[in-house]
Amino acid sequence: MALVAGVLPDFDIYFKPFIQHHTYSHSLVVLLPICAVLIVRFKGLGLAFSTGILSHLVADSFVGTIPPLYPLSDFQLGMSLGLPSPADTALEIGAFGLVLALASLNGDQKLVTKPHRESVYLAIPMVSIVTLTLLFAGDNNIPLAAFAFSRKALTLITLGHAALIGILGLGVFQGIRAFIADNRRPLKDSSGPPAQQ
Repeated sequence: MALVAGVLPDFDIYFKPFIQHHTYSHSLVVLLPICAVLIVRFKGLGLAFSTGILSHLVADSFVGTIPPLYPLSDFQLGMSLGLPSPADTALEIGAFGLVLALASLNGDQKLVTKPHRESVYLAIPMVSIVTLTLLFAGDNNIPLAAFAFSRKALTLITLGHAALIGILGLGVFQGIRAFIADNRRPLKDSSGPPAQQ
């Protein structure tokens, strides 16, 4: 849920004629009340969702700027380290490493290595990553393939994204295998043993 929510602030790209990119969806004035309501209403799920949304703003403030007080003020906050930059590459690699470490610690790697029905839900972060990549390319009006391998840092990030999508794709495949295996099993006779006379 955090990964899915982490993509949401950039969906304002789809509403460009009506909403300028990096305004309302990147403002703490707008997002903090929404996050508070989500946490109060949905507890842990709301916290995961809110963490994803706010982590997007943190990452954007490293590589660029965000308008934390929009629409009250046009003040911009951030380090503007650039995209791609060593900071962006470190963020991407660090996040990838953190996901792999957490999956290993809590046993989630089994969702990729063995058939489990729950593995099919890995399609959600997989679609989120692909969507974020397409949104980024659309926001910069650039051919995605040409941009992805244009610099060393971007090549490293692109390879990391490809590896993560491959891992998630394998998990989705394991989920589909589990569904197929479950559907092929013969139904047990629920009538129970025959009555004795």
